[in-house]
Amino acid sequence: MAVHLDHAERPELVGEAVALGFGSVMFDGGALPYEENVAITAAVTQNAHAAGVYVEGELGEVGGKDGAHAPGVRTDPDEARAFVEATGVDALAVAVGSSHAMTDRTASLDLDLIARLHNALDVPLVLHGSSGVADDVIAAAVRAGMTKINVSTHLNGFFTRAVREKLAADPHLVDSRKYLAPARDALADEAARMLRLFALDSQS
Repeated sequence: MAVHLDHAERPELVGEAVALGFGSVMFDGGALPYEENVAITAAVTQNAHAAGVYVEGELGEVGGKDGAHAPGVRTDPDEARAFVEATGVDALAVAVGSSHAMTDRTASLDLDLIARLHNALDVPLVLHGSSGVADDVIAAAVRAGMTKINVSTHLNGFFTRAVREKLAADPHLVDSRKYLAPARDALADEAARMLRLFALDSQS
C-alpha cells in the first residue's frame, strides 16, 4: 500500500510529493524527447531514492487516445531496457495497446509484446488505461508479465452511477452523506473484485 503521485510532469512536483511523505511517485516524461526524458527521469529517481521513495517512469507518451496509444504505436523492448538502465526507475509504464479515459472496455492489448517486455526488463511493467480493457484481457496481460494495473475511469463510473441512481430515486434528497456513502461502497466493491482478479491471475 502506498500513497502514489501519478503522472507528474514537473520534477518540482515530484520533489514536493517526496517532501510530503509520498511512498511512490511517477515522473511522466513520455512527451519529452528521449534523451531529455532519460536525463530528467534519472535525476528525479536519484533524488527520490535518496529519500527511500519508489519511482515509476514512462517511455513513450501514455496519454489519451493518441500519442503512444495511436494504432500501431508500441514500446520497444530494447529501448525500454536502455531507458531503465540509464534512469534507475523501479517500474516502467509501457504502451501495449491501452488508452486513458476509455468508458467502453474494447481495447486490445499486445500480449506478445508484454511478454517480450517482461523478459527484457528487471522492473515491473505498469499498465495505464486499463479501464478500457476487458477482465479476461487484463487477466491475460497479468499472466504475460504485467505487474501494476492502473484503474481510474472504470472505478469512477461505479461511483458516479451510484450517485445518479440515488438522486434519481429521491429527487428531494439534499444530504450528500446519503448519496456519497453508497457511491463509495459501490466503488469499493468493484475495486475489491478487481484486486481479486489481478491477484488470482498473477498466481496462475
